[in-house]
Amino acid sequence: AMPRDGRPDPAVQAPTPPAVGLAGRVVGGAVISSFLFGYSICVLNSCGELIAVAFQWCGNDWQADCISSRGSQGLVNASVYLGAAIGALILGRPCVAELGCRIQLVISAAYFAVGAALCAFSTGVGMLIIGRFASGLGLGISAIAGPLYIAEISPRERRGNNAAMHGVFITLGILASIAFGIPQAPPPADAAHPLEGLNAWYWRGLLGFPIVLAIIQIVWFLWVYPVDPPSLLVNRENKKEARKTLYKIYGAAPPNEINMNDKAQAALELQLNDLEEATKLAKGVPRIRVVQAMCDPFLRTAVFLGVGLAAFQQLCGINGLMAYSNSLFAEAGIPPMNLTLASTAMACANVAASVLSSRMVDRWGRRKLLFSGSFCQTLAMALLIMVTDEKYSWLLPAGDQGVAAVVCFTVFVMSFSFGLGAVTWLYLSEIYPMEIRNPSLSACGVINWLASFVVVFGTRFLSLKEACRVFGTICLLGCLSTYIYVVETKGCSMDDSPLTPRSGRSASPLLTPAALNSPRAHYKQMEEGESDDDSEPEDKKPLAVRAAAGR
Repeated sequence: AMPRDGRPDPAVQAPTPPAVGLAGRVVGGAVISSFLFGYSICVLNSCGELIAVAFQWCGNDWQADCISSRGSQGLVNASVYLGAAIGALILGRPCVAELGCRIQLVISAAYFAVGAALCAFSTGVGMLIIGRFASGLGLGISAIAGPLYIAEISPRERRGNNAAMHGVFITLGILASIAFGIPQAPPPADAAHPLEGLNAWYWRGLLGFPIVLAIIQIVWFLWVYPVDPPSLLVNRENKKEARKTLYKIYGAAPPNEINMNDKAQAALELQLNDLEEATKLAKGVPRIRVVQAMCDPFLRTAVFLGVGLAAFQQLCGINGLMAYSNSLFAEAGIPPMNLTLASTAMACANVAASVLSSRMVDRWGRRKLLFSGSFCQTLAMALLIMVTDEKYSWLLPAGDQGVAAVVCFTVFVMSFSFGLGAVTWLYLSEIYPMEIRNPSLSACGVINWLASFVVVFGTRFLSLKEACRVFGTICLLGCLSTYIYVVETKGCSMDDSPLTPRSGRSASPLLTPAALNSPRAHYKQMEEGESDDDSEPEDKKPLAVRAAAGR
């Protein structure tokens, strides 16, 4: 039924899922959170300096750039990541994990709506920080629950493509947040040009826009498509509904009687049984903490790899560079009137890279995309250092450094979308067994967002050259680590990854008690002659045992 490497048995294949079926419609609701993710992290890029003038953070009604303003902008921008770290920590609590990803996304949408409302009607830096923090709570929850929900609700054959849509809609959110700022003019150049007209109020509309999408998502998941994934339904011992949902995902109607001679039905029933088996294993093990898993010889590799990958995704500098791209482009030589247009062009290329990666993730595999993406990021940073360094000014005609910087920056962002952006959370959702998936993903989320907080706050005080050197070095180290440590998970069951295969569970002191009572262990005992075949009628044995016996 399922070989030990976790890949489906070619002799028993599920029916081809529809291109746009139940899973596609549900994923359409889930990626609203992904859009809000991208929108929230970049919305201040085009209006942050106008907000600084509106609230007179430099002590006058025209100046936007001063030490006080940089500190306030850094705190307002970075507070969303601090909130996201808390949100990810909340997600790891058992009472929240038991709600399931769908309800978690509803909760995150509510936080997004509250945060957007506070920011839109803010009267000062304090209210902005609170509003951004509230949005961050939603961000921290949805950044984990979104890709996990997509992975759990998607058929195996389309999991990679569907999960990559998380990254695509993040980039669409980034593009929207930047493009919506095009109608604004640059901040005032001197005291003779105070803030007025559109620049005086438009930023409130930009910050309040997420309210609309958050309400749509709440309605979508509570009333339009209140669909929980089969794994959650099995965990709640609602096998009938789990079977119904699984068949609908594959575009089939659940039969009144199961016919195991029908290959399509047999494949879906074996998938359902795999979920049952994984659930029984998980319930047979006491709650495992991440610290315990770090000390477990079977689990520690997956835990450390996941934490390292989550940290690398943010320490590479993507959010810091995206959050202040206008300022960095200005330093590179782009004229003030063209800053938002340059950022918009970069964001468009970012979307194109994400769409391409969504089609490649199930063809190339996770490891190749992670490695090639981080390698290209390193190369882009190296080139950006050269084009902005006076020692290499002879390489480019005078006046072209700004354009070259935008090109290098765009390559960096596209490479991130192609690799770390598209693959990281899909990969993390695949490498952890059910027993430690929620706490491990929560820990990865906390590390991820704390790294973002440090990067986004710190980048505001770095020059373009300093940022390139720091993030280029980190990208190089991450690229080498990816080549050495990351293993491929393409086509594997989410509960039988190469890093934590079921066949190796006996090496885990934390998981062994449950593993010894599993159907697969029962069959292993049968093979070794430790179980009497006649002691249990054939039709009463677990389906996994019967399937394995016939393999």
